[in-house]
Amino acid sequence: MENSLLLFILGSIFVIGYAFIAMEHNFKINKSGTAIVIGSLLWLIVDFFSHFEAEVGEALMHETQEIFSIVVFLLAAMTIVEILVHYRFFDWIQDKIMQKKISAPALFWLLGALTFVLSAFLDNLTTTLIMIQIGRKIYKNKDNFLLFTANTIIAANAGGAFSPIGDVTTIMLWLAQKFSAWQIISLGFLPSLTAWIIPQFLIGRKIKHHEEAEKAHKIEVEGEREVIKPYWSIVVIGFLSFLLPVVFNLIGLPPFLGLLTGVGILWMFIDITSKKGDDHYREGQVINMIQKVDISTLKFFIGILLAVGALSHIGLLATLSNSIFGTEFNLTRLIAGNVALGFMSSILDNVPLVAAAIKMLAVTTPTAIWVLLALTAGTGGSMLVIGSAAGVAAMGQVKELTFGYYLKKVTFPALLGYLAAILVWMALYFWVL
Repeated sequence: MENSLLLFILGSIFVIGYAFIAMEHNFKINKSGTAIVIGSLLWLIVDFFSHFEAEVGEALMHETQEIFSIVVFLLAAMTIVEILVHYRFFDWIQDKIMQKKISAPALFWLLGALTFVLSAFLDNLTTTLIMIQIGRKIYKNKDNFLLFTANTIIAANAGGAFSPIGDVTTIMLWLAQKFSAWQIISLGFLPSLTAWIIPQFLIGRKIKHHEEAEKAHKIEVEGEREVIKPYWSIVVIGFLSFLLPVVFNLIGLPPFLGLLTGVGILWMFIDITSKKGDDHYREGQVINMIQKVDISTLKFFIGILLAVGALSHIGLLATLSNSIFGTEFNLTRLIAGNVALGFMSSILDNVPLVAAAIKMLAVTTPTAIWVLLALTAGTGGSMLVIGSAAGVAAMGQVKELTFGYYLKKVTFPALLGYLAAILVWMALYFWVL
């Protein structure tokens, strides 16, 4: 009876708290604060019902070890991205695009492909914010800009779904050793590409074909405009840093240590170089870049992961797992369950969904199923504008991108891409593997 009461109390608190998170803009309460309160409160209640036994503290310490690796990885990745922004890599990309005198439809495909590729290296949220800033300076037609923004969300989510470092959920699954970097890339690339290309094609047909400011803004002659020159030494070290987690993982060390090492190398290089007297280097010292990192988002992840850990500890997730995936291995049910989680991620944040799935699915679950989870959780959020961090951020940046506009113009293409991606995954699983 006591255990049933505990399950009910914790489940109710989590659902109510999640409602506050989902309606953050209505309540004017930051989701990070809500998530931290939920996570802390659930563990306090678990400790109370366990009569303050040491076992609860030990379980919490185990959870925090996993959370530590994820948060440190994300902190390092976000720091490197801020460094790349400051040292003008993305300004250079924007400048090169604006010099290309190409048609609006061709430009739409170029920017979509760039978003897809960048998101595999950067996280999908950061990629979306960067591409929106680039798009603002390129697109002057409002309808085209809104379609570009919506497509950016889809391309960023798809590009992040096949990379071990492209999305928070793939990072979580990779750090939990559910698949290797090569496995997620080899099994996830074609489905992710499908999830992007189909919506890209359908949305691209709506792009207006008139000659507009997309044509490089009538680029002035070289002598009348600023020449953008990135700090290539910083850029190269930054991108090489993203390869270190893979290398460290191959030699048996945690990936976060590899990325952290990359930050350290960048830090030392920038500090040494700044002694030459370049103001841009002094302003771009890593200590300043860290201050620009979105710490609030990291605290949201901490709170959510703490909450999911508490629900796992009391056995609630095991109960849900049995109802969704069954108690014995059933491939059809596993696939259906993951597809359903993808649809759920269009409404709910995919971070807690994946965190719960990691606890729910058996350790013997095939690697390909974990790749499917990364795919469905990552691309399923594209079906609604509120279904991913990239979508929510885009709504904040572009006020005209409303829920209704996205539902009318983008949801159906995104749905077709999602379903087609699953079919491609199934073809790889049943006919290739």
